[in-house]
Amino acid sequence: MGRKLTTNSRLVNELFANYISTFTAFSELMNNSIHAKATNIWIDIAYAGEDEITPSLIKKLVIKDDGIGVHVTDLERKLFDIGTTNKDGGKGIGRFASFQLGKEVSIETVGYSDKSKSFTKSLIPLHFDMFGKNLNVSDIDVESNEQVLEGKSHKTYYQVTINDFYDSVITDKEPKKKIIDKFLQNNIQDAIFEKYSLKIFNKDIIFHVNGKKMEPSHFIIDSPVAKIFPFTDQKGTEHKVVFNFIQIKKVDKIKVFLTTNNAGIQTIGNGFEFDAQWLSPKIGGWYVYVESNTLPTDLYRNIDLDEMDEDWKNFRQFVKDSVSEFYRARNAEYDNFSLKLKNDEFYPFKDKSSSSKSKEVIFDKLAFLVEDKYHLLNENNKLREIIYPLIDRTISNGELDNIIKNILHLNSKTITKFTNLLEKTDLESVIEFSDKVAKKIEDLEFLEKLVYSEISKNVKERKELHKFLEKMLWVFGEEFNQNTKALSDKNLENNLLKLREDCLSYKPSKNDDNINTEIETPLRSITDLFLYNERILDYKKREVLVVELKAPRVKISSKELLQVEKYAREIDKNNSISQNVSFKILLVSSAINSDTEFKLEGIRKNNDNPYLYFQSSTGKIEIWVMRWSDLIENVKRKLSYMSSELKTKDVDVQQKAAKDFEEVDFGKYNSTLKKVSVN
Repeated sequence: MGRKLTTNSRLVNELFANYISTFTAFSELMNNSIHAKATNIWIDIAYAGEDEITPSLIKKLVIKDDGIGVHVTDLERKLFDIGTTNKDGGKGIGRFASFQLGKEVSIETVGYSDKSKSFTKSLIPLHFDMFGKNLNVSDIDVESNEQVLEGKSHKTYYQVTINDFYDSVITDKEPKKKIIDKFLQNNIQDAIFEKYSLKIFNKDIIFHVNGKKMEPSHFIIDSPVAKIFPFTDQKGTEHKVVFNFIQIKKVDKIKVFLTTNNAGIQTIGNGFEFDAQWLSPKIGGWYVYVESNTLPTDLYRNIDLDEMDEDWKNFRQFVKDSVSEFYRARNAEYDNFSLKLKNDEFYPFKDKSSSSKSKEVIFDKLAFLVEDKYHLLNENNKLREIIYPLIDRTISNGELDNIIKNILHLNSKTITKFTNLLEKTDLESVIEFSDKVAKKIEDLEFLEKLVYSEISKNVKERKELHKFLEKMLWVFGEEFNQNTKALSDKNLENNLLKLREDCLSYKPSKNDDNINTEIETPLRSITDLFLYNERILDYKKREVLVVELKAPRVKISSKELLQVEKYAREIDKNNSISQNVSFKILLVSSAINSDTEFKLEGIRKNNDNPYLYFQSSTGKIEIWVMRWSDLIENVKRKLSYMSSELKTKDVDVQQKAAKDFEEVDFGKYNSTLKKVSVN
């Protein structure tokens, strides 16, 4: 039967590749089945074989449910008019999420009509290409196959079949259409369970994946635990927030999911990982789902702003405290053991100065696992005198297979690489090196966000950035890593400030091509930054580092170069400055105009230092010119070379500010909730 699929360009653009990932689009299809009152959902995925050449790892995907289906009398309203709203609280357009996975989609459904007392079966073929290249369409011809079924007893259902998955040519340009790893054979059931764990446990929905029924016992240890904690918002309104704690078999982390009500279905809005040093190694993996019917759904929109959104800041702290309270109650065994262990006469870390904290944590958790099996401490077994030093030596000597497997949960490939590394060095060196590199990578990401991200809009007049940079001068060179300190000579400090006022102060203009027009309005109010430190070279000589950080709106042009040259000359001519003091003057900005860049490239061509612009004949004064982006990229490359395998989590600006810069008033915040992807 010929029908018209009615739509418009705006809605088509909203529909196709609108979801954050292909799995999220796939989840929308499952949500549709739940809305249709299904109790069973069958998912069949035909994977490409290792010897097959296919554009995607999936050749065909079928999702079928035993919900109410769609009768032919409802096809026009429910399927063919894209602009309709077919479910409470939703857009009614989730049925077209299929096109984010593949080009060819067919819908097959059996539905019942109370009005006509009849069952009908419909087969509707759709293809992405029918919408045309410009997507500016209003009516599309669809040839559907529709029939009235004989008899009064038929099972209703709704089935979507997806073929012709997108190849790499398309997914490279449109990454949202790429089939992500959650679809892999070993991952698909776990991914579905993560999304619908409570519904699976309560058997509201039974999922069948490639013929296998997903049972709660495959995933869950014991029964979920529901806790209600009261949360009071900024207006004084109290909300009852439900926390569902579910212990999971195949997971070794605690994942916290903030859920929202999506047309009657609790949908994951954001995900976090919860961690704490005090957690027992026997806690295991958990999913924690947080929901409330009275909290506003837009609360989670500002989760990346932390201190800048008071409601989210308070709620995040509330979530962290509530989750901590739950696990603190379950952590009593480990807490009691740790206290008893630290007071034990055979505990090897009585002298805190002789051990690292990381080694101590590993020892405590390994000793707890040994205690759980052999009860050495509880039964006052004198074997502790032998076992505890043996555990300590095992850690120190790098014989860590059991520790890694039981505590760090690394895979066999990583264990092998780690073992090979420990043949060349000891664990303390590895931990120390990794800690230093990770700290620097974290510092660098933190600095990059301070300079370029949304957070920079709240660093008023760069007074706070000044304090951060004083502790991160190593980004300008390793020589500034440890031994740089504030200027001890007040006369020199006053001279530098006066010379700066005379030489480096002026307003940029369009005529000089030193205004960065791409900078957003909130960033234009940020001013220049000037800082100075010194490092001792020997008992007589010292070197002063002077940093002139231009405001985001300023591009470095010939004007800025002339200014900094004048500044260097005035320092050189100043008789009050000791001849034993040398200067490195750094001119840093977010951008350099094209003429100046051309000039700098010629000067730098024969220099080992990519930033060196000028050096005085005596070598006492150097001028370095650099972009923030180039500086950060070069340092990143060095750190990558130092540790190509070392991975660090995305740095939380507010958390780092509170941890490493306690004296800086930049919104003190500390949290063990680390945001993770929920695609």
